[in-house]
Amino acid sequence: MHLLINGSDLGRQRGGNESYLEGLLAGLAAADARVTVITAGQGAQQVQRAPWSHHFDVVDVGAYRRLPFLLWQQTAILRRLQPDWFLSTFFLPPAVPCRAGVFIHDLSFRAHPEYYPPPIALYMRLLTGLAVQRAEVVLALSEFTRQETLRFYPAAQAKIEVIYPGVGAEFQPDDDPTSDDSILAALGVQRPYLLAVGNIHPRKNLARLLTAWERLRDSRPTVPIMVWVGPSCWDSSDLVRRAKAAGVQLPGFVAPAHLPALYRRAEALVYPSLYEGFGLPPLEAMACGTPALTANTTALPEAVGDAAVTVDPTDVEALTEGLARLLFDRDLRRELRARGLARAAQFRWPQTACTLLDALRRRSA
Repeated sequence: MHLLINGSDLGRQRGGNESYLEGLLAGLAAADARVTVITAGQGAQQVQRAPWSHHFDVVDVGAYRRLPFLLWQQTAILRRLQPDWFLSTFFLPPAVPCRAGVFIHDLSFRAHPEYYPPPIALYMRLLTGLAVQRAEVVLALSEFTRQETLRFYPAAQAKIEVIYPGVGAEFQPDDDPTSDDSILAALGVQRPYLLAVGNIHPRKNLARLLTAWERLRDSRPTVPIMVWVGPSCWDSSDLVRRAKAAGVQLPGFVAPAHLPALYRRAEALVYPSLYEGFGLPPLEAMACGTPALTANTTALPEAVGDAAVTVDPTDVEALTEGLARLLFDRDLRRELRARGLARAAQFRWPQTACTLLDALRRRSA
């Protein structure tokens, strides 16, 4: 079975979309699957640097251009290569001369369009709706996302599959502390610190987290600083100014290779997001032996199980109390470390790849 995968999110600092693609490709390489990857811009170089790159063929279409890429480049490549399946994230080109599957990471643009500039929410809604309608299989990243997909696209009932993400082997608790500290120094990150990972975006709930951290710091002088890793998105300038004034460190986008060191050296990961289709950062932190706090809503309980402190993300007092427990209850921290390592071990990219391949084979029969 020959898979053609739209890898145009690679090399574009696309957060969870990019992490999922990289991990899935690593898993497919371990499964010895036949795969061709379409890349654009920096994506080809990123794939070529990966240790699994020799397993796959790469089609480099040059600089990424949104509309031409969607409208004709993929279709031309599909007609030339004639794969068995074409897999893409959220969108499909107008003509797909083979079986097609679409990955749905989350449906925040439907459930909460207020989180997005109106033009982005609109085109995401229109193009994703068309892709779900035309795909032969819809690949949801969690049971929560499966239910959300059916809420907005009930006709997808017969063709939806849950394909959980995985955690890469690079996320592990024990490594060279000297190397980790050199990475932190290069990023300008000082210890001890609380870590938040993800775009600075309304649905990440960082404004409430900042308020909770400030309250706790006012009452407990030993509260560590906070580090927010990720690029700013849309109307976040006021929040960024407020965070800087409060002493939050903002290194911006951090290369994926540096994330394990950041997780390992953090006192804890805080991830009180208002809406997630899965939520990889808590599991990555757990795999590094770092305790985590998450929201108790959307897909996050499905991801972390009983291995994290979970709170109502809209309740600043609950966030403050959760942070206090996470930082100062030593017995809880030891328990969360053990539970987190066990939980993260249940999610591996080779398992993700095998689940995907099994689903595609069933749909091909």
